[in-house]
Order: sequence, then C-alpha cells, then structure tokens
Amino acid sequence: MLEGKKYYKYTPLRAIAAIFTVVILAASILAPFTYIVNGDHFVLRFDVEDIEKEYDVSYGGQVYTIEVTIPGDLYYSYADKPRIKASNGWMDYAAYVVIEEVVQDIADKLKAIADMEYGGSDYALASLILDFVHQTPYLRDKSVNGVEIEYPRTPVETLVDRGDCEDLSALYTSIALAAGLDSVMFMFPLTSDGHMASGVHLEDSRGLKPYYTYEGVTYYFCETTSPVAKLGDVSSRYTSPIAMDVMKVLSDFPNA
Repeated sequence: MLEGKKYYKYTPLRAIAAIFTVVILAASILAPFTYIVNGDHFVLRFDVEDIEKEYDVSYGGQVYTIEVTIPGDLYYSYADKPRIKASNGWMDYAAYVVIEEVVQDIADKLKAIADMEYGGSDYALASLILDFVHQTPYLRDKSVNGVEIEYPRTPVETLVDRGDCEDLSALYTSIALAAGLDSVMFMFPLTSDGHMASGVHLEDSRGLKPYYTYEGVTYYFCETTSPVAKLGDVSSRYTSPIAMDVMKVLSDFPNA
C-alpha cells in the first residue's frame, strides 16, 4: 500500500453523477443557441437573424408596400413549442390567434392606410387585411403515411413558413383584432376539406350579404385561402344547411 495517496472506489452512482454534471454544463452553455425547429430536429444557432419581408397590398386600384420585420427569436419562441390541444383532444385553434409586436405593427400600418386614404372605412381596412393575408401562399400540413398531421401555426410562423386554412384564418383574425375590428373564425369540421375561414363585423358593409349572426353581431365571410376571393365572397358549400348546422364559431381568443 502506497503512503500519502487516497483512492476512491469507482461506483455506477459516481459515473451517473459525473455524466449528469457534464450534460447540465453543456446545456447551460448551449441553451441560448439551440432550438427545436417545428419539433423535427435540433439546429445550433449562434446568431438568430431577423426576417425581413415585403408585401404589396392592393385596394381601390392602388398598391401599397408593407415592410415587415420578424425578430428571429420571436419566430423560434413559437416554432419551438409543441402544438396546443384543447381538453377534448382537438387542436386548440383559438390559441393561435395571437397579437404581439409583429401583428400589431402590420395592423397599425394597414389601419394607417385605411385612415389616410379611405376615411377610416372599416370595409377598406378589412379588405386591406384580407389582401395582405392573400400574399402568403397556401401550404398543406405534412403527411405521414398518407395521413395529414394537423399542425396549427401562430401568425409569425405562418408569415415565415406559409400555412393552410386555419393558419391563414388565424393570421387574418389576429390582424383584424389588433386593428380594432371585431373578428371571429368559422370552423367546418365535417366538410370534405375540414375548412376554416374568418369572419369580420362591418359598419360600412357596402351592401355585402351578411354571412352569419353570432351573439347578436353580424359577420361577413373572409376566405383566406384564395387570392381571388374578395371580402364577403363565400362558396356555396359553406352556405348549405349541412355546413351551417355543424359550423362552429371561434370567438374567445386567449392570446389576443
């Protein structure tokens, strides 16, 4: 036995503790730079850049350019999160109507155009918002073994990644609410395409036919997936008795 030296018995518990310490240390160093993108894979990011976008919005024969800056960390703060489900197991679509800095900035810019150019007409404002939303192309959710996996997105995710009917409708309703309009979402769960659209209340309706009255408020249909659809345009399949009987109105938005 050698004098002056101490020997420690190696145990599995000490090994586990050492590994745990290394993992915690590595996580603390890399935490600001590691993100889970859409739940698919890890990406190491040392510099999250802002995302710059430009939109040409048309109304009244005029074209207005809207510049939008999406902070990269804001986008990833939403993209990293798991999708939200309601207590009944369905996706909580209302949770994806979100008002934050980007949505508010878009709403303010579009409202400024409506105020300065069209006397504050809510018809003009709702139309400008709809044309803005139409600038984001439609994109179906991913499919696994031929089955489409529902993946709702917040407005900033939709602006970056594109989206389908519930994403574009959430984008419209978010901007409309931020601009001071009363907006809801219409969900058609039993139609062949499981569709969703937005609705907006108008004082200046320009003779449009109302689509639906909910809790005493009249709403006009906003088809967000078709770039040629104007304010109030609605397909006959969403006015049929069967569609109207099962249609659900989403009006309570906890993040707006």
